[in-house]
Amino acid sequence: MYKHLLIIMCVLFLAGCNLVDQNTHDKYQKDPETKIVIDTSSITEAGKTSEVNLHVLEDGKEITDADVTLYLRPAKEAEVWNEEYEVTQNGNHYTANLDIPEDGLYLISTHIETSHTNASPTKFFTVGELDMFEEVFLQEFKNEEHGSGAGHH
Repeated sequence: MYKHLLIIMCVLFLAGCNLVDQNTHDKYQKDPETKIVIDTSSITEAGKTSEVNLHVLEDGKEITDADVTLYLRPAKEAEVWNEEYEVTQNGNHYTANLDIPEDGLYLISTHIETSHTNASPTKFFTVGELDMFEEVFLQEFKNEEHGSGAGHH
């Protein structure tokens, strides 16, 4: 009895999978491939204002009408301060001028919204020398990224 009931439930479930409207299917198949690049290469030293550039691409084309929000915080003082910066469109990309007060490990958090995308990419970057806490943090982060078997239980 249960065997027949299970077979009927499976058939009904699988039949329901085919009920997706073709328009819904097409909508998700037509979404563009989105790539977001956060370029911190011009940030070379602490104690001065530095420029960060963001590129938003959909199907390889630069998007110039995105709504972009950017936050910066030091990795070890994330709860001390988290500053929002003004982002401006600069030709085919977006730019923000960041104040980097001292050497260390920093985290940029962004929120980017276009007509097809709603994303919140982040990026760690270093400026100058790291202290011991930051080096350990960065090492732990790299281990998690590469699927290290070590961990806390």
